[in-house]
Amino acid sequence: MINFRHRGKKITDHKIKEEKARKNVNRRDFAKRSVAAGAAAVAFPAILRAGTPAGGVRPLVEKQAAQGGGSAAKKHANGWLEGTTIPAEYYLDPKQYEEDERHLVDNFWLMVDHESRIPNAGDYFTFEFGRGENVIILRDDKGKVNAFHNVCRHRGSRLCRDADDPRPKDQRLSVLQLGASGNTPLFRCPYHGWTYDLQGNLTQAYKMQDDFDLSKNGLIPCHMRLEEGHIFVSLTREKKPPSFAEDSKWYSEVARKYGFKDLKIGARRYYSIKANWKLVIENALECYHCGPSHRSLVTAHNWDERLTGAEKAQRLKELEGWVCEASRSSRKAAAESSNGMGSSDEPNWTAEYDGELNPGFVTGSLDGNPVAPLLPNFKEWSHCFDIASTGYTTAFWEAYDDHVAAFRFTPRGPEFTDCEIFWLVHPDAVEGKDYKADRMMALWDITMKEDVWIVENNHLGVQSGGYGPGRYAAHETGPANFIKWYMTEVVRA
Repeated sequence: MINFRHRGKKITDHKIKEEKARKNVNRRDFAKRSVAAGAAAVAFPAILRAGTPAGGVRPLVEKQAAQGGGSAAKKHANGWLEGTTIPAEYYLDPKQYEEDERHLVDNFWLMVDHESRIPNAGDYFTFEFGRGENVIILRDDKGKVNAFHNVCRHRGSRLCRDADDPRPKDQRLSVLQLGASGNTPLFRCPYHGWTYDLQGNLTQAYKMQDDFDLSKNGLIPCHMRLEEGHIFVSLTREKKPPSFAEDSKWYSEVARKYGFKDLKIGARRYYSIKANWKLVIENALECYHCGPSHRSLVTAHNWDERLTGAEKAQRLKELEGWVCEASRSSRKAAAESSNGMGSSDEPNWTAEYDGELNPGFVTGSLDGNPVAPLLPNFKEWSHCFDIASTGYTTAFWEAYDDHVAAFRFTPRGPEFTDCEIFWLVHPDAVEGKDYKADRMMALWDITMKEDVWIVENNHLGVQSGGYGPGRYAAHETGPANFIKWYMTEVVRA
């Protein structure tokens, strides 16, 4: 769907060996390593067991060789060939997923939402991750944003239920519990009534022993930070969370350009994907599928790889002299450097087009016409767009002159991935008057629904005995490099 550009640096083989010797390797080091394999900025993590997983990888080698990874493909000890997809076990085995999730928790900052979602004291919402992690994000009575594990310190009940209205349908039942979002002056456990304030302090626990200390039994906080208006959490239980700043430069650059911090949420939509998170990410790292699968998207963006060389040349000619010409040139140079998407001998087709919309389009809409007021940082239409991401989150941003579409992919299980998109608009824009939510959401809503279809179809296919690792196309360098990093730097380690 989208191709990203990496912002790291290459490191030597000797340095990699030294890093592998450490018990825990932080995400910053992984991000740097992935550049050596030409990985993309959102080369998401996955730490799998070394050797041949349950079910066997080696029996699939013959199928894999038939597809071929190219004449120069390197064959690894576990039977995988570079340039091909991975055996089904890496997508389907629950034990593999457990290792994926554990590494994400320990080494990644996760983008949760935009802080404009909780503007007032007592506003809160919950964020789910993996098979059991659930976090309460709230604004306290002093205006500070806090993050706590959604777990009572007494016997482990959840304070908030994963539903907007958790009340029992049977009116005879007396259980009361907060929902997944809303406003509250306090959090009371529905089990025994332990009560916590907006700073997470335990304020009431009746008939406890004389030596019980309320002050030592507050909610467990999560590492949390605000970056350009967005809320990020780290779920690690370590005292020191992973580094953030080094791999967030690209995100920060785009966020400041479009004024992310001062925008507000204008619309939101949730998508449930019945597929392994790695298949979701592979899809997000390439646009080889955009022409066949996303008619609306390639009408707005020049991402149709079915175009001939002559058609591409004509399109570039049509785009010459546009406001973002300089941006396109600098992006191309970055992609061809050691700090770019890959080495100069790899296809840099996204750099050829990234930055400009198709002729006649001023924003990411179905008809090319504006869908909202210009953002505060813009005085006129540029016909351009920017993509932002960090190396620490399963998230990216598609920024236009009049709105920003923020995407969050969240692993929830071996065969289940959440996707949520929220659209940011001018802080003074009024829905129904200045913009219509359905019209603003249309392009990416259609695209995401198409992606859900094709990724779920992909997941069904890899479960078949007829599936064997296949060769990536020349314009699938994003997922190819992601999988190379995954298999060489994570599985083998």
